[in-house]
Amino acid sequence: MRSFFRLSGLVLLAGSAAFGQSVTVTTAPGNININYLQGAALPAVQTVTVSANAAGATYTTTITPTGSTPTALWLTASPDSGSLPAKVALHLNPTGLDVGKYTAQVAFTPAPAVPPGTAGLTNVTLVVTAPPPSLTITPALLTFTAPPNPAPQTVKLATTGGPITFSADNGKVNWLTVTPSSSVVLPGGPVTLTVTANPAAVSPSLTANNAKITLTEVGSASKTQTIAVTLTDNYQQPTVTGIWPPTGKVNAPATTVTLRGTNFGAGSVAKIQGPPVVALSTAYISPTVLNAVIPAAQMTAGTTLTIMVSNPAPGGDSVTTVNFVFTPTVDWAVNSASYASGGAPGTLIMLFGDNIGPTTPASLTSTGNYVDMTLSGVSVTIDGQPAAMVYVSQHQISAQIPYEATLGTGKAIVVTNGANPAANGTIDIAATSPGIFTVTGSGQAAAINTSASSGATSVNSATTPAHIGDAISLYLTGEGTYSSIPTPVDGYIIPSGTLRPAMPQLVAAPVTVTIGGVPATVTYAGPFDDGMLGVLEVDATVPTHTTGKAVPVVVSIGGNSAQAGVTIATAP
Repeated sequence: MRSFFRLSGLVLLAGSAAFGQSVTVTTAPGNININYLQGAALPAVQTVTVSANAAGATYTTTITPTGSTPTALWLTASPDSGSLPAKVALHLNPTGLDVGKYTAQVAFTPAPAVPPGTAGLTNVTLVVTAPPPSLTITPALLTFTAPPNPAPQTVKLATTGGPITFSADNGKVNWLTVTPSSSVVLPGGPVTLTVTANPAAVSPSLTANNAKITLTEVGSASKTQTIAVTLTDNYQQPTVTGIWPPTGKVNAPATTVTLRGTNFGAGSVAKIQGPPVVALSTAYISPTVLNAVIPAAQMTAGTTLTIMVSNPAPGGDSVTTVNFVFTPTVDWAVNSASYASGGAPGTLIMLFGDNIGPTTPASLTSTGNYVDMTLSGVSVTIDGQPAAMVYVSQHQISAQIPYEATLGTGKAIVVTNGANPAANGTIDIAATSPGIFTVTGSGQAAAINTSASSGATSVNSATTPAHIGDAISLYLTGEGTYSSIPTPVDGYIIPSGTLRPAMPQLVAAPVTVTIGGVPATVTYAGPFDDGMLGVLEVDATVPTHTTGKAVPVVVSIGGNSAQAGVTIATAP
């Protein structure tokens, strides 16, 4: 509706901008909700679409806090005025706001008009939350040095806010322990970790051993953190307490010896004391064991070698030393039949060692009905009693344990070889220690078949087996003592033509035989014609069993069995 006014002949048209259609402004969205974590990046810009129901309308914005919110300065609009429709960006800057809920209203008001317009409203809710607490670690690096054994160290764990639970893992490092392995860190209630490093679990080294303790956290800003730990185990002065073998053979090739002692490490070097000092190729085995190679050049002189061990600084040279000498020793004393260690009175044994006998081998000699006690200038005593000599060579001797030797462990063996130094060893002596003579120490027995039908004899083998019902003769040593013996008894040879009832009688009983696991009837166990007392013949009847070319045979004397793995050939 227009109003006309006349004034002095003029006609005025008034209120063309003030009168017309009422303008209504609408917004989308009408509500915006934002969550913000203190210290995080600013929230994303929010876009509000503002429109009106009339063309050409304009707007201005007004932002006011609502509810208990004291200020709305954290919220701005851009552009804050303009023509409609429009897209208005709302920027939120919660920096500096405390934890809490903040609300504001953005009013998009149309330009003044008659009738008045209606503003569009968008409500903004901002919720500010505190970040999760952090676990502080003091210190985060631990350094241990040995020797001496380092004292445990502590690490303090504290929270910057709420409670934090954690677990501590040492990564299965054997020299590192940490306690407690889990706990809860409370505000005002820090937790102290005790960390221990054990240098005994590592070897001395020029470089540090590195490890870490991993803290797995629940309720903290950081899910995991680590504590670095180093352990430096410095070399100490080594000691050398033993060497194996302690002796060597002149002109032998390069020889590896095992050194025992303390404070060894990968950098330890064995040396021959000079002059000149000779460094040996050294292999680290453990903190108490090294292997070292004595070169062939040092094996030629035959003079005693004094060996020490040197460690890197600050360890230095060992005060103690060991000697590698070129003196003969008895390294091994075994049953001549079974090659098992030890024996019984009367057992034929073999002694092994370097340079224990003559360079030219010799077999037994006898005087009368006795094996001689000296052979090619070599004699042996066992438990202080002279032994009958069966065979001698440079590195092997066969002899008989004297019947007078007492039972027990570690009985002394002394080998005398002319003007050469005596060789020493030990042997354990039991009442019985049977061994069956075989072709190779195990497997096919050295046995004789006697046919039940014809009385013919043959050597037992795969091609000449013993049949069920035949007699089988086995030969052993280690049967122990006899009764009805001559004086002296050591080295006694049964005279030719001696009947079995007149021969010495075996004391140990019972003598049992199984063939293929089946007991066999023993018809005789004792010495034999022209044989040396101490070599036993056992005759048994082959029982019904599962026959074959390698049937197990077991002989027991006085409750002690001969070696396993001995066989004979049998047939139906």
